[in-house]
Amino acid sequence: MGSQMGKSASIFNVVGHRLEDDPAPVIYIGPTQSNIDNVIEPKITDMLQSVPGLWNLTAKGKKNTKHHKRVAGVSLRLAWAGSPTEMASDSAALALVDELDRMDQDVGGEGSPVELADARTSTYPDGKVGITSTPTEGEVETYEHPLTGLHHWDASDSIGSPVWRYWQEGSRHEWAVPCPDCLDYFIPRFSLLTWKERATAAEAEKTATLACPCCGSLIATQHRTWMNARGVMVAPGQKPSAYDESVANGAHITNTTTDVTEFVEFGDFVIPEECNGNLTFWVSGLMSFSAKKTFGYIAGKFVRAVGSGEQERVQAVLNTDCGELFRVIGEAPKWQAVMDCAIGYSLEDVPEEVTALTCGVDVQKNRLVYVVRGWAKGLTSWLIDRGELWGETDLPDVWEQLEELLRQEYGGIPISRIAVDSGYRSNEVYTFCRAHKGLAIPTKGHDTLDKPYKASSIDVNVKGKIVKKSIQLWHFNADIFKSWVHSRVGWPQDQTGAWFLPSDIDEDYCRQIVAEQRVTKASGKVVWVKTAKDNHFLDAEALAYLAIRQLGRVPGRKVSTRNENQQSAPRAARRARFRF
Repeated sequence: MGSQMGKSASIFNVVGHRLEDDPAPVIYIGPTQSNIDNVIEPKITDMLQSVPGLWNLTAKGKKNTKHHKRVAGVSLRLAWAGSPTEMASDSAALALVDELDRMDQDVGGEGSPVELADARTSTYPDGKVGITSTPTEGEVETYEHPLTGLHHWDASDSIGSPVWRYWQEGSRHEWAVPCPDCLDYFIPRFSLLTWKERATAAEAEKTATLACPCCGSLIATQHRTWMNARGVMVAPGQKPSAYDESVANGAHITNTTTDVTEFVEFGDFVIPEECNGNLTFWVSGLMSFSAKKTFGYIAGKFVRAVGSGEQERVQAVLNTDCGELFRVIGEAPKWQAVMDCAIGYSLEDVPEEVTALTCGVDVQKNRLVYVVRGWAKGLTSWLIDRGELWGETDLPDVWEQLEELLRQEYGGIPISRIAVDSGYRSNEVYTFCRAHKGLAIPTKGHDTLDKPYKASSIDVNVKGKIVKKSIQLWHFNADIFKSWVHSRVGWPQDQTGAWFLPSDIDEDYCRQIVAEQRVTKASGKVVWVKTAKDNHFLDAEALAYLAIRQLGRVPGRKVSTRNENQQSAPRAARRARFRF
């Protein structure tokens, strides 16, 4: 849902109810320590003090600290996404993650906030995780359900918002309200908000209404309280009967698949069998209880945002005021255009034009994502291999797999250079690159840089100790190298510089290549915005390009004459030196 719609207050109610009614450890996770210290903790304290039953159960003195409280003999911990230590301190029967989209999605290299929260509940058979947030970026459409006639959000792969992705994985309930004229239920959303054509912001504020998709009536804000009081949550395939004054305090909801009808009180819902208890809900910000956020207020604010030309202001209206995703208007090809780069060769085949190979590696918590690209003069290139090496990247095993890849030859051609992202697991990356100095280079991307790429010497490790073998860290302008990859999609295949893919390339790779869009803000600053969960192959391709640029030229074709026995000795020697 949008902002200021009662998310945090609802969470406090859940916390208080659990601690008083069925005491068990609870952990609340907010986006930042500042938010916890200045906003959440004072509100939690006010809640405990305002409820005599809870305050009598609350330990006083040293046992009641800012981040840890004892209530009814159990722990109430307040943590934040930037601190894996705070989040991992206690087990909990109930873990609540508030404002997920405002959090770092990799907490100190330990995983996402939701994964860490879920791990806290693993010791409790009835352990549960609750998540709330205002959504952010993504591209999603609506569809009309063929049996109910209700318009729902469709599932989408182009979602950057973490909370929206979780919503898609569950029951996908949406808040439905009756029209005060035709009494049929519909799901409010921004596309139904109307105002005078070509209106100024002031005119939009005066003329804005909500259009009923059932009868076309234009509904004024003054009816919103009446509609909300009779609202119900509906999942796809569920059909509420028209509002009937003779039916007190509730509505009948029919499952159109099973033809089973259940009565629910207003504000309640029916659990679909297929959701396996994973309940997810969405509420339009248009139905906010705030007297300030009228239909006209939101319409006027949107008109002003569009008139400013600033995407950030438009996004703020759609995200915070409407609770909807913002579709990034940026530069990125479609994934089908990436698939069109495929020609008649297969993965691991090496076209005869290829004279050199480079490799790019993106480092994640539990895997290394790589591409191997073949090059010819003029930077014409072919994707030779791509894949994921699975294993915890703070342990040697996965790096030994990467070593095997580094020593591998394709069509008798060895890899000339491998560029490894050091933005994560930097110590492990440096260790690997020292063991393979001359072949492997550590890299670090920057939003801006005065040159496309440049090197700096690294002669200390993450503990501050001086190392004997210094290596160079290659800094690069991420905008330049990601833009190069996107620019090659759709490049004429009969011209020098073409960018080819094998005929058996998969859809996931193609979608990852366009999982970020290049957006120019009103200030002129360029940012890359994720529009899907995974973008690792795009990063790896940018690094493979950096590797060939760092070499300075495309080397001539050099086919190795070493046999397997000759290769195994240096590989074993390198592995013996490769220890964290």
